[in-house]
Amino acid sequence: MHKINFEMTEISEKAQAVNEEAVANAATSINNVPAREYEMENQHKTGEVPADEEQDSSSKHRGQEQNPLMKERVVHRLNKRILKKVLIINSNRKIASQIKAKQKSCREHGMLVNAVFGDATAAYDAGYVLVNPITGKLVESREETFGMLVIMEGNTRFWAWLAEVERIKEEKRKSKGKGDSKTEKPFEYTFVYRHITNPKELKDKYRHINLDNVPTRTEDLAHDVVDTEKENATVVAYASKINRGLSPKGAGFATKGKEVKKKDIEALMGGKVPGIFDDGHSDDLETYQTVFEGVCEGFGIAKDARIKNKVLKGTFIWRWVANKMNATNEADDDCRFDVADKVIKMFTGMSAQDSERINNAEKTEAQTREQVIHGILDEMYNSNK
Repeated sequence: MHKINFEMTEISEKAQAVNEEAVANAATSINNVPAREYEMENQHKTGEVPADEEQDSSSKHRGQEQNPLMKERVVHRLNKRILKKVLIINSNRKIASQIKAKQKSCREHGMLVNAVFGDATAAYDAGYVLVNPITGKLVESREETFGMLVIMEGNTRFWAWLAEVERIKEEKRKSKGKGDSKTEKPFEYTFVYRHITNPKELKDKYRHINLDNVPTRTEDLAHDVVDTEKENATVVAYASKINRGLSPKGAGFATKGKEVKKKDIEALMGGKVPGIFDDGHSDDLETYQTVFEGVCEGFGIAKDARIKNKVLKGTFIWRWVANKMNATNEADDDCRFDVADKVIKMFTGMSAQDSERINNAEKTEAQTREQVIHGILDEMYNSNK
């Protein structure tokens, strides 16, 4: 299976470091801690509904008459046995600042909202790339998902729980198991299990968890789309650029000369095909792809290699290219091809001095950094007669 890499913002890169450290130590940490401290038994087996006489083990009213709704409630607690069955959707956001804030909040107040787990096989069949959070390895076959769970809601809290396990382990090491750290436990990570085996249903529910979450960014939704919408050539081209390292916004300009907006992603997730993802003009898509490869070559980036150049990862270069392409008559293919050819020659023939000017450009009192870079590019383009 082809390994997919996603765009990482500076914050996300910090998150990756946090997560890699937690992943490297989580299995050892949990296995080395006495079971009485971290083993939190399930109320019920995954997927089973409790018998009427069973009561919620977290209830403080044991022995008293229970509300019928409480009898039906199935809440599970994450423990080291269940942890071995958990897989993560690789495109789900992992932002260091959010993980740290959630870790502090849950330590002080507990986990106030249950997470939601689903069936990993259904997620795999829906097209999602899954990863084992303990080993850090991508799932490479459908068989690896059998009997496994996937986090649909509660991903940040999950990473916060792992980080808390590691924090407590470190505190015990420093204090040699004495003082308050001796009895300290991580917050209880609770979740509800949804037995969803239909890939389309799981994808729809997982997407709406994100769509209905107001703070969700276009970038988060874009990562879902590039995982699952592989029938559309424009989406595939868009996804390939995100996988190379471009931001979702930059990838839109580099793919079709337009910004991909949240409403476009939402429409695509809802089964519609907004204009920017319309495959109708394949020549235009190929032209932009040729320009993209030419620009990357000009910056010394090998074909299919990961793009780490910060200027290229954003929108500055690609918006300028789009402006040049869009300034032509879209019906006049010859004119657009001429512009594309000139842009490619400009970048592939770019001097080391011009490359340095672009990479080191700074904003001024009168201009933003983007305006300064566009000025440099205009100067290069106009001198390339």
